[in-house]
This record gives sequence, C-alpha cells and structure tokens, in this order.
Amino acid sequence: MERLYGLNIHCSCRASAMLLQTYIPQTPLSGFVDLFWYLEGYNPSHSKELTLPDGSIELVINLREDKIKLYDRENKDQLRTYGSSVICGPHTDFFIIDTSVETTVMGIHFKPGGIYPFLKMPVNELHNIHVSLDTLWGAKADELREMLLLSKTVDDKFRTLEESLIKLASRPLILHPAVSFVLNEFLSLPFKRPLSDVVGQIGLSQRRFIQLFKEEVGLSPKLFSRLRRFQEVLKRIDHAKSVNWLDVAIACGYYDQMHFIKDFQAFSSLNPTDYFSRQGRHHNHIAIHD
Repeated sequence: MERLYGLNIHCSCRASAMLLQTYIPQTPLSGFVDLFWYLEGYNPSHSKELTLPDGSIELVINLREDKIKLYDRENKDQLRTYGSSVICGPHTDFFIIDTSVETTVMGIHFKPGGIYPFLKMPVNELHNIHVSLDTLWGAKADELREMLLLSKTVDDKFRTLEESLIKLASRPLILHPAVSFVLNEFLSLPFKRPLSDVVGQIGLSQRRFIQLFKEEVGLSPKLFSRLRRFQEVLKRIDHAKSVNWLDVAIACGYYDQMHFIKDFQAFSSLNPTDYFSRQGRHHNHIAIHD
C-alpha cells in the first residue's frame, strides 16, 4: 500500500486497471524529493477520504481535469475547487479528499524542508492550507502541466517533471546546516532525545533556530517532532489486531496515556479507540462512506 497525496492505495479499489508508478529523481533533487508518482484509474468504493496529518508537502497535478476538489474541513459536505495543480502545505490538521471520480494525477512527495528552494515565500505560510500552484508559480504552473500532457509515456512524464523542477528552483538547493542537522536527528531518532538537547548542539539561539526551521520546514520543531511521534503510533498499529495503548504510548515516547490521547485527538479529531475501530482504516487514512 502506498500513501500519495493522502491517498492510501489499497485493495478496495473498484478499478482493476489502476496504474501506479513511482520514480526517485537523481541528485541533487533526491536530497529534496522522496519520489515522483503517477496514478491512473484510482476509483475506490468510497467517495471521501479523511487524511491524517504528517507534516509532509505534496504537489499534485491533475492530468484529466482542469480542477482539483477538496472538501471543506469544517463543512464536510462542501467542496472547495482549486486549479489543475495544487500544493498541499504541511498539515497538522486532517483534511478530506474527493475520491468520487476516476483520476489521472501526477505528484511530487517532498522530503521535510524539500520544497523550500522552490518557493519565494517561507514554507510556514502554507501551514494547513492548499494553494493552487499558479498562485505560487504563475504561468509556469500551466506550462509544466502542458508539457506533462504532451509527454507520451509515464517515464517521459517523470523526465519532464524532473527537468522542469530543477529549473523552477528559486533558491540554491540547500537547507540551512542547522535545519538539516536537526531534521536528521528527528528522522533517525525521533523519540530518543529531548528537543532542547538537539537544539543545544547547533550554536544558534532557540528563537533564531525556531524561525529558521519554520521558514524551511513549515512547522515549529516541537510541532514537527509531535507529528513524527503521532505517525509512529499509526505505523505501529496499522496491521495490529489488538492494541495495548499504554505500551504503544510508552514505546513512542509519551510520558503518560493522557498525554498520548490528547495528542492523538488533536491531530485526528478521534480518540485512539475510535480510530482503531473504524472500517476502511489504513495508515493515515479513513474511508468515509456516504
């Protein structure tokens, strides 16, 4: 099962001809991008998916229609319409995607901080929002989509996307060394060391570092660390038939079960037991049936 743009591709799909391909770009893009992906014919049995936050950033390009629709978070029956390409900013709140029609879409799944060189704005300005790509890249967003439509094969589309993304960089393809160091610490040892210990190694004031981290990653270091811990919980219970919540909480670094429940509800709007009992539940995703 793959997770792309909040889509968890799993066996409930109606369309037997679904095509999913991924591609890892070459350096220097591989330092900023996890993968490119192409999805065609995804048509699950449910019309909506509640997607849980992980702080990642996704660029999505609709190659079938000239618009992308997402449900309003507050009014779950109201659709919001975006352009043919959209940036899904770093989320700490859930959002709901429309899966009612078959799609042909391409996307870029960025590494934490990976989108920073391709924006002229601080990444934290995209926190918990979706933005039409032409708002950020102007006419270049439409030009990129047209080139992808003209590319004949999926491999051709990946090459076009790779070449175009390098040209779209508005900053050097580097992150601040302090941000890179702390991201590596979070991603390799997310629950082993207090945040203050990690920040104490970088030679910057806490205020200055928090500002840099938010500008390049989109979230505060503390919030990013909390999301990493929440994602570890989801990973641990994904295929479990039963769960000892206290054991999970301790293993993931929560200091007590109440702290764990509070964080889980803050990110998912559900308590852990309700989440675990949901039908159509997969890592980072809950199917919503009308």
